[in-house]
Amino acid sequence: MSTLTGLLDTARSALLAHQMALNVTGHNVANVSTEGYTRQRLELGARLGSEQRLRGIGAGVEPIALQRLRLEHFDRSYRRELAGLGSADQRDQLLRGIEAVVGEPGTPGVGDALDSFFSAWADLGNEPAEESYRRAVLEAGSRLAGRLNQLNGQLRAQRTDTNLEVASIGRQINEKTARLADLNRNIQSAEQGGRSASDLRDARDLLVDDLARLVDVRAAEDAQGTYRVWVGGRALVDGVHAVPLSLRQEPGGDGTVLTRLDWSDTGAAIRPRSGELAGLLEVRDTVIPARLAELDALAAELVREVNTLHRGGSDLAGRAGRDFFDPARPGAADIALSRWVLDDPQRVAASADGGIGNGEAAAAIALLAERGLAGLSGRSLGEAWGSLVSQVGAETARAADERSIQQAFVTELDARRQSMSGVNLDEELTRMMAQEQAYAAAARVVSVADNMLLEVLKLV
Repeated sequence: MSTLTGLLDTARSALLAHQMALNVTGHNVANVSTEGYTRQRLELGARLGSEQRLRGIGAGVEPIALQRLRLEHFDRSYRRELAGLGSADQRDQLLRGIEAVVGEPGTPGVGDALDSFFSAWADLGNEPAEESYRRAVLEAGSRLAGRLNQLNGQLRAQRTDTNLEVASIGRQINEKTARLADLNRNIQSAEQGGRSASDLRDARDLLVDDLARLVDVRAAEDAQGTYRVWVGGRALVDGVHAVPLSLRQEPGGDGTVLTRLDWSDTGAAIRPRSGELAGLLEVRDTVIPARLAELDALAAELVREVNTLHRGGSDLAGRAGRDFFDPARPGAADIALSRWVLDDPQRVAASADGGIGNGEAAAAIALLAERGLAGLSGRSLGEAWGSLVSQVGAETARAADERSIQQAFVTELDARRQSMSGVNLDEELTRMMAQEQAYAAAARVVSVADNMLLEVLKLV
């Protein structure tokens, strides 16, 4: 009797175990398109036989553990390259925006305005007695100043927009780290109660992936099953506790107000090496200020050199020349013509000797287009502008190349990771058929054992 009841117990264990395995497989299939889902496997093991049974005969099967098929090594590599992609992607987008506002070549911009300005002076040097050529010089000078003003404003606007993105990234990091701490708490609570937390762990890993794109984080699991997440040796998340970043406003040095991200507990600035935040900070704090400084240097030399030559000449009435550009406004942000020449075009100085027919002063200003200037490291104004344009183009091209390379790395690593943790429908359906057959066989054992018990009862 005990042998037959043991047989029923063995079959029952098989029915329960393979039913649970089918549930796990069905859960995998149901989540084939769920982002971040890690496929699961129910590990089965033989049940040990009781002392009453014959030696060597087991007692069926039992679930041992629910496994998540995921390798931490793949996660670390993927997140490292994902952070690299985040920074490369931001640099690519932002530098494309800078290239677009520079507008060279192919569109009317500073280079075109410089050429027109010096051409107008050359024309005036050829026809110094004509007031219409003086008006053309004023028009070309106003256009050049306006283009410099406009470009400076566009670059500053891009810096402001980038700063808003920095603040947004800071808030996103705080939101995600707070959620990570909550997930750590929920996972710890679930697993201490003996329940599986596989789906909670998936949500946590997906959140760490999202965080890795924003900033270069490292994550490791402790003995309690909770994650610790670091940036540059400092913990953003330590178990069930998150360390938020503080967003502080500080002067940007050029009249702007910038957002600084600090560790809330020490006040030290966070210094990411990669991730979207690193890309934004690089462009905001290094790339755009460098372009603005180059633009200011060009404007300052233009004002200084033109004013020096203009003061050395004389106007249509034979009066000594004064400043052509307003010397109090030498930067690209506010460069403008002086009121002296704007009020009367005849005050544009073209003569070097006071004679109406002399255009040597105007011709000397026209030659600035090609003359190397000490304030521009021996380059002419046109060469300095060309260098700025080339620098922007080279940086944009490098950013695009880096983004393509990083995207290839991320795609390859994600494919390797998915080969381990992603759901393969063919594999799951094959496993489902095997589990279905095992379940049917166990049911058949129950039926046989039941018939055998009936035969024994007939004998009583």
